[in-house]
Amino acid sequence: MAASSEIARTRRGPAPNLSLLEGAIERGGLHPFFHAKYSVETGRIVGAEALARIAGPQASLVSPGPYVELAERINRIDGLTLTMARNVAKYVLDFNKIADLPFAINISPISLSRPEFANQIASAIVESGLKCNQFMLEITEARDAQYGGKAFETMTALRAKGFGLAVDDFGAGTTNIDRLKQFPFTELKIDPVFTRLAMKEAFARAGLVSSVKLAKEIGLRVVAEGIETKAMLDFVTQAGVDQAQGFYLSTPMAPAEFSDLLRKR
Repeated sequence: MAASSEIARTRRGPAPNLSLLEGAIERGGLHPFFHAKYSVETGRIVGAEALARIAGPQASLVSPGPYVELAERINRIDGLTLTMARNVAKYVLDFNKIADLPFAINISPISLSRPEFANQIASAIVESGLKCNQFMLEITEARDAQYGGKAFETMTALRAKGFGLAVDDFGAGTTNIDRLKQFPFTELKIDPVFTRLAMKEAFARAGLVSSVKLAKEIGLRVVAEGIETKAMLDFVTQAGVDQAQGFYLSTPMAPAEFSDLLRKR
C-alpha cells in the first residue's frame, strides 16, 4: 500500500530541546499520525494506533522518542500525553462519521505512579465529546519499565473509566506473563523485533507462540506489530494472534489520508 506523503518529511531530527517540547505541549506542535490495525481473520481495519510527530525546524516532523525521554526526565510527560489525547480525540470525532473504531494512545509507565492521571486523561477524552471505552492506552515496555507502587491503583481506575490497557513492545522490554496476570491489562502487543527473531530462530519462535497462547488463556487480545511481509503475517496468524499492524498492511498516515483509507475499508 502507498506510503504517506507526509512520512517522507518525518525524521529523527536534532537533539531534543525544551523549546520544541513546550511547543509540542502548549503551541500546537504535536501532530498525530494513524497506523491501522487489521483483523487477521477478516483482513479488515479494526482500529488504529495514534503516533505522535513533533514539529521540528524548517517545517519538518520528527520522531517523538527523544522528546518523550526529555519529558519524562523533567516531569512533563503527563502534559505531553494529555495534549496528544486531546489532539487525537479531535480527529476521532471526524473518523467516527466514517467508521466507529477503537483508537490507541501511548502512555508512559511513569504516569502510572500518579493516580490523578486517570481522571486527567479521562477528562481530556470526555471533554472532546467521546467515551473512554473507544480508547486503548498502550504502556510502552521498550525501556526497563518499572511500575511504581501506585500502578495497580491507577490502572484499575483507568479500567473503571472504560479504557483498555495494552502492554506495548512485548518481547523487547521487561514484561513477562506474570506481570500480565498481576495488572488489569486487556491487550498484548508483540514487539517487531520479537517477531523478526521468531522468523529465524526456533527458540524465539517457541517463546512467541507460547506467549500468545498464555496471553489468550488469561483473556488478552494479542496484536503483532511490525508485519513487513506476507510470511510474517502468515506466521503470526498461525501463532494465533488476533490483529496485525505493519508496513505490509499499511503505513502510518496523516489524518486526511487515514480518512481516505477508512472510506475504502
